[in-house]
Amino acid sequence: MAETLRSKRLQQPSQIERLLETFIARSSFLPADAYQIRDPDALPATLQRLALTASLEGRVWSGWASGLRVWLFTCEMPLATSRERGATVLQVKRYSEDGELQEAGSWTADRDGKWHRCAD
Repeated sequence: MAETLRSKRLQQPSQIERLLETFIARSSFLPADAYQIRDPDALPATLQRLALTASLEGRVWSGWASGLRVWLFTCEMPLATSRERGATVLQVKRYSEDGELQEAGSWTADRDGKWHRCAD
């Protein structure tokens, strides 16, 4: 019961946004000079639509840029999967500036905060 309550608190968008930002910061998906784009209007039109769709479906998003390249990450935390594994699980998708899906998977963090892809 306590684990379910903790998971539900973690499912609040601001908590999932923080988890996604931590995931991105500790991953090797982006170049070191990448910076976060917080204004959806600053994203290319294709990524704006993906961010809006994610929001409407209850997922969070995070935009990033480096030079002329732009990426969008979308994320959700499925309660059932997290409960099954006994740990927070994020389902993350990464898109390129043209809206192409580059990466999709489930990830969990170990006790040291390092993220690992879940075996599906």
